[in-house]
Amino acid sequence: MKTTAEVLAHLASGNERQRDVHRVLKQSGLISVLEAYTPYPAGTVPIDIDIPGSDLDILCEAPDLDAFEMIVTQHYSGMEQFSCQRGTGLGDGRAYITCSFQAEDWPVEIFAQSVQVNKQNAYLHMLVEWELLQLWGAEGHAEIRRLKSVGLKTEPAFAEVLGLQGDPYVELLQLADWSRHELWIWARQRTSF
Repeated sequence: MKTTAEVLAHLASGNERQRDVHRVLKQSGLISVLEAYTPYPAGTVPIDIDIPGSDLDILCEAPDLDAFEMIVTQHYSGMEQFSCQRGTGLGDGRAYITCSFQAEDWPVEIFAQSVQVNKQNAYLHMLVEWELLQLWGAEGHAEIRRLKSVGLKTEPAFAEVLGLQGDPYVELLQLADWSRHELWIWARQRTSF
């Protein structure tokens, strides 16, 4: 699931919640409205570890955050719970904007930064998590969902299962440079799934 088209196809043929997200994306026009910003559906829904209340995350590349905010505000400011907030990325210090709103039953969070989507931390985390879940199968999915249901965020849940020390967001980024083979060999030694 390295491209937007691959993720959308995965969602369209996925489980009930994934198909619902696909429908919401189509009906809201999010992907078309954000087309110039390389929108990429990310997070827990595409990799099937979402729990009730999970966000529908969209990553975007936006060299001009002001123009991006104007487009999102123009199209979605009438949506329930609409807000946009700016900040700087931890570690890299790059500016970003996060715009949130409610689309039907889904809280939507759009994250934009002047970084290619495939180099953004959330994208890299999701790829590592997807590779691990493919290795672990249903047991791994269930354990991550269980940890999330007791209050852990996604990256800390993976860190817990893997026995990672330190900042789980940094630790998972380091795993993003590994090949699938290296990751799977290492993960098999750390888990019983």
